[in-house]
Amino acid sequence: MTRSIEVELATLRQQLAVLPEAEEPPPTTLQLLGRSTQERDWQQFLVHFLRPDAPHGLDHAVLEHVLTALSERDDLKYVFSRFDVGEIQIAQEVSTSDGIPDVVLWASDEWFICWELKVHASEGNDQTARYVGVDSFDGIGLDKSEVPADSQHYVFLAPESASSPDADEFVHVSWEWLAAELQSFLMESYDEYPARTMAQLKDFVDTIRSELTMTEYQENQQEMVELYVENYGAISDLEAAFEEEWSEFEATWGRRLAQTLDGAELIEDADVPEEYAAVRVALESGERRQWTFRQGQSDWSWLFPREWWTKLDESRAVSDAMKPNARVGLVHRLDWHRSEAVRDHTLVIYLRNAPSGHDSFYNNFATRFSDANAEIAEAIEGTKFTITGNKSNLLRAEYPINVDAHADFFDAYVDALAQAVRETAIETPELIGSIDRLYETTIAEDVSL
Repeated sequence: MTRSIEVELATLRQQLAVLPEAEEPPPTTLQLLGRSTQERDWQQFLVHFLRPDAPHGLDHAVLEHVLTALSERDDLKYVFSRFDVGEIQIAQEVSTSDGIPDVVLWASDEWFICWELKVHASEGNDQTARYVGVDSFDGIGLDKSEVPADSQHYVFLAPESASSPDADEFVHVSWEWLAAELQSFLMESYDEYPARTMAQLKDFVDTIRSELTMTEYQENQQEMVELYVENYGAISDLEAAFEEEWSEFEATWGRRLAQTLDGAELIEDADVPEEYAAVRVALESGERRQWTFRQGQSDWSWLFPREWWTKLDESRAVSDAMKPNARVGLVHRLDWHRSEAVRDHTLVIYLRNAPSGHDSFYNNFATRFSDANAEIAEAIEGTKFTITGNKSNLLRAEYPINVDAHADFFDAYVDALAQAVRETAIETPELIGSIDRLYETTIAEDVSL
């Protein structure tokens, strides 16, 4: 690695280290439905909680809380009296002679608050000015001339970052401010109202905040994107180098494994294609057995004794998946489990019964293996392998890829693979013997061509 890349990475690691740990929060209901930015849905939520007669069990509580908070603002000359609460009415999409305001709250002819709601959209053409200019709210039969001028109020409910409304009469009240007030209500009213209602109100608050205010997780993501862009040159050079090494490893892991295993030797076998590794493995019992390590595959990388891959209609051992066949062996999936290997330094390996070779063999071998679970469990005791209950991936194990103890990642990967082979092929003859017996019996008794 060049000195300049080392310096860039050291700086990048320092910058990442100072970012606080944060997880992505669960989605709100509107986010799950893909409607978290829909203005009409926010309006429906808000009006639902403000309406005393809605089926939420809150009565006038949220309405009183919000109106009290509005009356305490310096920019809105609204005065709230609890004596009015029984007369307050709420209407949505109120028709006028020049447009349709989103919401109107009013108390007889004493006062009204006309609301225009925006989430991400901007104000329409002279929208707020037109609502101020109309003489009445025809849809609810309210004539403005009957309401004192100083009791006519207009609220532009929009994000803090939104542009100011065209009409000066409209006061910009932010969704963020409203979310804080609703959160205050939730905290003050704990256990006083139905749990489902309070959960729904909290969900609405969370929707507002997650859409308009960056969560700590989102801030982290943005910081990391910026760091990625700033360090793209070094990162892309490293990725290109790793991809080149990974491709070479896909083609050579079998030979490297054979050279790592004690008692293993590479051999020539005319029946094994050159791209694979034919390996003679010495078992603890003194027996020597030929295995095939199918390197050169981008994902399904098999390791198996020669006798565990059979071309059924010819009764001969094979190294390729020519049908009909019976295939059992160890598998490590280079592409599928790449993240576990590179990020988590974990090798995932299976004992697999291939489902695509021959239906009768596949199903009957899986049944015989399941029937022999007690025998298999005893054989793998003390190893990292566990019985999965799956018909295809019969056993599963994870081995640590100890990068710090090796020259590089790929040496560490091969060493982890060697541990898996030692635990199955070399040090656990009972397991190999059981599979030999189940394999031979299944072919002899259950396979007909």
